[in-house]
Amino acid sequence: MTNQTADAAALLASQAGVLASSCQDLTASGDGSLVEAMCSVELAQRAVDAARVALLGELDARDEPVRRTGLVTSGWLAYEFLLPRQLAVQRVTVSRKLRSVLTLINQALLDGVITFDHAALLTRLCTPRVLDTMIALQPHLVALAVGVRFEQWANDVRALILLADQDGGHDPNPETNHLSLTDGLSGEIHLSADLVGEAAAHLRAALLKELESRYRFHRNLTRNDPSHQFPTRNQLLAEALIELTRRGTASTAGLAASAPPVTDVTLVINASDPVHASTPDGVCLADGTTRVLNCDATLTAVVVNSLGVPLDLGRSVRYFNHNQRRAIMIRDGGCVHPGCEAPPAWARLHHITHHQHGGNTNISNAVSLCQAHHQLIHHGWSITPNPQTNSYLITSPAGITLQSQRNLRPHSASQKAATSQLGP
Repeated sequence: MTNQTADAAALLASQAGVLASSCQDLTASGDGSLVEAMCSVELAQRAVDAARVALLGELDARDEPVRRTGLVTSGWLAYEFLLPRQLAVQRVTVSRKLRSVLTLINQALLDGVITFDHAALLTRLCTPRVLDTMIALQPHLVALAVGVRFEQWANDVRALILLADQDGGHDPNPETNHLSLTDGLSGEIHLSADLVGEAAAHLRAALLKELESRYRFHRNLTRNDPSHQFPTRNQLLAEALIELTRRGTASTAGLAASAPPVTDVTLVINASDPVHASTPDGVCLADGTTRVLNCDATLTAVVVNSLGVPLDLGRSVRYFNHNQRRAIMIRDGGCVHPGCEAPPAWARLHHITHHQHGGNTNISNAVSLCQAHHQLIHHGWSITPNPQTNSYLITSPAGITLQSQRNLRPHSASQKAATSQLGP
């Protein structure tokens, strides 16, 4: 990678800024000039996408983001440029496969023959079973894209891959299973999942069986009350998933099958606004949520001050017991390594001053780290309290110092004055 590349990228960024400024008022532009400008922007976008793929692929191959920030390439990309995590993962995945496997597709992208969306689809379809076939078909797959709408090209490509894959067009590898969970603004969650093989079969069977049960339940309600609004199939599936989850959490020893399931729920209550509550992840709960949870959950309320520092746990804190873990979970809000997205439930407690070196097992000497970043601390990285900012300084083996985060966000200036017996 030469300095010429960096200079060209800087020039491109400067020109993009000028272009954006020129587009603030387009009302005086003629139709023809707008169309011409749009064509130029689309061509430029292809060039930018190709450059991004090349740069990301090289950075990832050198493992530079991990050495510099302790984050994998996709995590660094999402954190540094405020991108959605899934988009960052997609960009890195495509860059990695184009660089190492589909080199002719990569060249077609650099030449502007295909778009990033074409390349992304091909990398997604390039499973181990059809790898050799796709490598051989690269020139043909590129030729199919010339002058053809993307949807038609995608259908043709999928048909070719399906013919090449004697075992079918899916990948039963359990590693391809994934589920994303996103919090809404009012306490709701949005789920998206892709499951294959045995996992898909088990979940499908369980959901369909419970779906039938929910259908009969609402059918009986309708018979007794004709005004009852019968749920849609999607609503019934949601009910089925919730019911299966409730049963799964009913793990208390000796709990009868007919007894209500018990879920251990932690609610965060601000001392200045004791009426409203939120989850440890910061999601505000809708009115009435606590009343509903009181019927079938064990609630633990953690009262915090305006800076989110726990004030009262309801009973004494000693050693890393359950209450200490709750307090630290609320204080840190997940892994404190900057850019990490691990929520509180994934975090481990790390002794800042190691126990074998005289460190106390108390809250002020504990910090939340996910498994990956916990391992970094034990392999050359270090973490020390920063009293001036009520946070931590994380230092890499190369001497690069990073500022910790709280609640998965960078520390704000207002937190500098935070003081508490619970420590940073």
